Order: sequence, then C-alpha cells, then structure tokens
Amino acid sequence: MSSMLKTSLVAIALGSVLTSCAVVPPTSGDNPNDPWETFNRQTHAFNMTLDERILHPIAQRYVEYVPNPVQDGVSNFFSNLGEPGNMLNNLLQGKVKEGAVSFARFLINSTVGIAGLFDVASHMNLEEAPEDFGETLGVWGVKPGPYIVLPFLGPSTVRDTAGIPVDWATYPPTYYFWGENDKRYYAYGLGALNAVDTRAKLLATDAMLQTALDPYVAVREAYLQNRENLVWDGNPPLVLMPDEFEDEEY
Repeated sequence: MSSMLKTSLVAIALGSVLTSCAVVPPTSGDNPNDPWETFNRQTHAFNMTLDERILHPIAQRYVEYVPNPVQDGVSNFFSNLGEPGNMLNNLLQGKVKEGAVSFARFLINSTVGIAGLFDVASHMNLEEAPEDFGETLGVWGVKPGPYIVLPFLGPSTVRDTAGIPVDWATYPPTYYFWGENDKRYYAYGLGALNAVDTRAKLLATDAMLQTALDPYVAVREAYLQNRENLVWDGNPPLVLMPDEFEDEEY
C-alpha cells in the first residue's frame, strides 16, 4: 500500500471520528451537485479542525513575522514551479500563445529570476496564465460530476480529482518522492511551505466564512462557481430556467 493511500485512509478514519462535529441537515444529499454531502460534511469538519489547530496558526505567524519581500519570493518560487503544468494545459486547450508564454516565464524566472524567487517575466509583460488538468478536461467537454471534499486537499469534483495525477506529474518536486531519502525530505519541506504560503493568502477569507450561515455551503458554492468560471475563462454560458422565456424568438 502506498504512503499516499495510507495517508488518505487515516484521514478518512479521523474524519469519521469527527462526525459529531459536522452538522448534517436532514436534506443532506438532495442537491444534485452534492449527492455525497453527508460524507463531504464529515471530511470538511476534519479539514477545518486540522486547519484551526495547525495550519491557520502557522499561517498567521508566517504573515506576522516573515518580511513581505520574503513572502513574495516564496509565492513567486511556487508559482514558477507551476509553469510546466500551465504550459502543458494551455497547449492541450489549444492556447498556443499562452503555452509559449508559460514556457518563456519558466525559462526566464528560473534563470534570471534566480530559481523563480523573482518574477522577472511579469516585468517583461509576460503574464501568468494558470491552468490545470481539471480545467482542461472541462474545456474538452467533461462534466464536473459530483462535488467531493478530499481529506487535506479540500473542495473538488470528480473531474478535478481525476486531473490531480496529471497536475502532480507536471509539478517538478513530485519526483523527489521517488528519489533518495534526503530528496524526499526536500519534497516534504517544500510541500509544507507551499501549504503555509497558500493558507496565508486565504486568511482574508476567514471573516467571510465566519459570518456565513453555513460555511460548508459557502465553500461549496464558491468553489463550483469559481471552477466553472475558470473553465470558460471568465465567460460562462448563461443558464436560463426552462420557463424563463416563453417566446423562444424573444
């Protein structure tokens, strides 16, 4: 059994322990986009507990004590590591220009930008065009499928979950896991730092979730709407109710 599978099973087991912490409404599962709502709420409760006790406090200290230029360098570094995936997915979506820009950004920032610590490419009007394989599948016409909350990883859909292996395959630090033990430690360290950096960027959303009547629903709807928006590059099709217009010509 792989270590990744072991971790997922442990997370699921811990999530079941926290079932009492998850408020499951009687209408759970009625939403066609979220048929696994009961399980999702339990996993969501586990993730939130993990965040409250570990990740959130670390992210707060990170923002308070790490100088802004260092934070910017860390964010630039991880953004640069995502450029190979951006290049591949832009090309798979037929965005040749954006794919070329992603390649140029990776080349420039990895060299002139000192391993990506400085975003030199943006100063050359080469703007980042982030894409992932879940978006690529959406562009190809694959439906998102049911909403699912993954242990540790958070909100997703069946389509986005299916795209994770490809995203990992295009992320350079992934290959440290198959290297020598000392290289695996680098991968673990980079993964932890990336998680803290990502959580630090989301601290501003905490107040919104705290005021939401149902934080689970707020996260779900925000995620699904954002992913739909990304698949359509900011121009999702207008969906009308069946009887919204009686006159088709109108």
